[in-house]
Amino acid sequence: MSILGIEEAVFGVTDRQKAVRFLDDFGLKRTRSGKFGANYNCVDGTVVKIRDYGNSSLPKAIGPKSNIREVIWGVERKSDIKNIADELSRDRSVEYCKDGSIRTVDDMGLGIGFKLSIRKKIKVAETEFNYPGNAVRKDNPATFYERAIPQCISHIVFGVPDIQIVEKFYCGRLGFRVTDRYPNRGVFMRSAPNGNHHNLFVLNIDSRKPKFDHLAFKVNDIHEVIGGGQFLTKKGWKTRVGPGRHYISSACFWYFVSPLGGALEYCADEDIMTEKWKPRSFNVGPEIFSEWTFNADSTFRAPTASSKSKR
Repeated sequence: MSILGIEEAVFGVTDRQKAVRFLDDFGLKRTRSGKFGANYNCVDGTVVKIRDYGNSSLPKAIGPKSNIREVIWGVERKSDIKNIADELSRDRSVEYCKDGSIRTVDDMGLGIGFKLSIRKKIKVAETEFNYPGNAVRKDNPATFYERAIPQCISHIVFGVPDIQIVEKFYCGRLGFRVTDRYPNRGVFMRSAPNGNHHNLFVLNIDSRKPKFDHLAFKVNDIHEVIGGGQFLTKKGWKTRVGPGRHYISSACFWYFVSPLGGALEYCADEDIMTEKWKPRSFNVGPEIFSEWTFNADSTFRAPTASSKSKR
């Protein structure tokens, strides 16, 4: 199986007009809209869709009110779809769609699907930085971004009752790989051996049901993270946390409260892993690390930069 990453994220929302306004401001390109909802594209062609919460065509919601309803993963070859269907149909219903994609549910109860990826390769100019003693950029002011334009979907995050169940499904059944983990607390998984630090992160929370935490989008660099965050702030949207930088994954970030049921994140300069990477285990530090505790119970403690890692 060759799963490239998230191809589409589908939301059911209780306030469609507010969701449209937020995604317009967030910088995604609206490609279709109407009574059915709205479709948005990143630069690479990955998609965000919003529909009314009560839309009967949506998979069952994992939580009340506005929420993620379906995650569609892009695959490299048509044969990957068949292989995934053969594997998952052993213990659950798998539906074939007219476009050749398949739909089912994962072991969280979340609607998932798999389709042939149509994402485009992205070409961006390298950002030049000046360093003490090494002036790379001369007579050339740094780029100032009036707003952010998301290049692609990076990853999605959930709080879950049991991370082991989710890890067993995605790694054992779909071939995901563990990149890093907090033992008994959280696990970062990537869909391909060579690629993003994580496409899916789950952490244990004190709840019987999973909770959507956030969806992250890559932008060009830290300058665009800041520009996008400043633009959303001017538009009246509230920061969830940031700007800042993750210790794990190295990414710069800025999260915003969204009307989609969780946060949306701008991120830049994420770590990219290869088959050579060996997962690390991080001890949980004494301080709360806010960006990974949005929907967690009050006892959750996430690691800080002072936490020790083990390879």
